[in-house]
Amino acid sequence: MRYIPLIAAALALSACARTWEDTPPTTPPGGAGVMETGSLREGPSAVSPASHAQARNASGVVPPFGASGEAASYEYLNGYRTGAGDKLNIRVMGQPELTGVYIVDPAGNLSMPLINTVPVAGLTPSQIEKLITRKLRNGYLRNPSVSVQPAALRPFFILGEVKRAGNFPYQPGMTVQNAIAIARGYSDRADTGDVLLTRRTAKGTSTYKVPVTTQIYPGDIIFVRERWF
Repeated sequence: MRYIPLIAAALALSACARTWEDTPPTTPPGGAGVMETGSLREGPSAVSPASHAQARNASGVVPPFGASGEAASYEYLNGYRTGAGDKLNIRVMGQPELTGVYIVDPAGNLSMPLINTVPVAGLTPSQIEKLITRKLRNGYLRNPSVSVQPAALRPFFILGEVKRAGNFPYQPGMTVQNAIAIARGYSDRADTGDVLLTRRTAKGTSTYKVPVTTQIYPGDIIFVRERWF
């Protein structure tokens, strides 16, 4: 009978020592993401809350595109959608005075010569290209050629049992797994299973328990938990 506690302890330790060799991270095509309702979804329908959220309402710009520090978003399959604080590299062919890096202001607006100020929160780069082209064609340039690319996105944050906690530059399409790699991997005490993901949206700040295959966005906070044994 005295061996029963030892056997139970050994089983508990083996259960806590989860590794990707035993339970590798997998997800169906389309990835994994936290939906607008707060539920986790995997597969082709796993898109960001920004897919369904309005960029503006009667009060102005709303999260996740707005002025209160919420994350801008990257939509799976639909391209990056601009948020406040992002830097955009805008090039107008043959017009060096219009070409440069522009910052989206806290209200979600873009200001540049000739077109003055236009709202861009929630728009993809291709939509912004069309918007600027239309504005420049309206009495300024006969046939403008405009290119818009994100130049600098706000960072994500990772805390807990990683080798280098902190904030890091975001790249469109990132997952928790990418973020852990950027933070130099797990610490010796890390739980390599699900992590805690904190995100601010139009409905407020929420924390979710998610697998490492989950998509992340600028401003997200990832917490890698400590394992029990």
